[in-house]
Amino acid sequence: MTERIKATPETWLFLGLGGVALLLAHQQLLPVSSQALVIVLAIAVVLTGLPHGALDPWVGRRAGLWRTRAGFVGFNLIYIAVALAVVAVWQLAPGASLALFLAISAWHFGGDWRKDLTLWGRAAAGSALLALPALAAPAEVSRLFTLLAGEQGGVLAGWLGAAAPWLAAAAAAAALLALRRSPVAVVELGAIAAFALLLPPLVFFLVYFCALHSPRHLRIAAQSVDSGQRRQMAGVALIYTGLTVVAAVVVWVWLAGNAAPAAALEDNLIRIVFIGLAALTLPHMIVIMLSERRGTMLP
Repeated sequence: MTERIKATPETWLFLGLGGVALLLAHQQLLPVSSQALVIVLAIAVVLTGLPHGALDPWVGRRAGLWRTRAGFVGFNLIYIAVALAVVAVWQLAPGASLALFLAISAWHFGGDWRKDLTLWGRAAAGSALLALPALAAPAEVSRLFTLLAGEQGGVLAGWLGAAAPWLAAAAAAAALLALRRSPVAVVELGAIAAFALLLPPLVFFLVYFCALHSPRHLRIAAQSVDSGQRRQMAGVALIYTGLTVVAAVVVWVWLAGNAAPAAALEDNLIRIVFIGLAALTLPHMIVIMLSERRGTMLP
């Protein structure tokens, strides 16, 4: 039982950072949306968010998706092609693309409790995580979604907010069923609900994605290999994170050349962060799915 109630490092990081954010929000020291906040979000995603997806080439090799130099080149070309296809489709059908991105993200985030919740419980938890901010801050989420997908994004935000109470109830039921088996998961899910309802949406996403989701993935990956492989993993993550940042900077410069107002900086950063994450999430999920099917998924 002791082992079951032992919190992981990322649990403490998430609770601590979320608590600090709540304190700052209570003191009105956190802006709901500003250039400074968006810049902090972008930096945090680069430092803690991107590295866990940057491990995909290493995960792909472990799963046997590539073994030779030619296979490595092919893996990267396919990965980039899928990411670019997501960006292209987003330009053609932004509303549908945003909806698909949210659905994939809900499924992916629910995987943080793979060992603790049932399949339906994970789906409910991941969906509630995304929906609760739309219930607590509908105007801000609508503005963000509209930036990403136009008028259809605003409609989608409304639907998400309307579904939030039902999704939260399902997630709460799943958490209660897991209480004896994994009380830490219940604490995390309770904290997620509180942070999602009380923090500005961008701050909540930063706290969850950068303090719980990505660190958990990185910790599990590091614990599954020896020290030599950890150094190799760190090198892969560093290289691919750097390449992703270079690509993002190129896009940012291109967007900045088409708009000069001060608000354009914030809006362009939001688009780069979230559409960029969408572009990387689909190939990331494909690698994870294939890894699971081959029995090489990280524990």
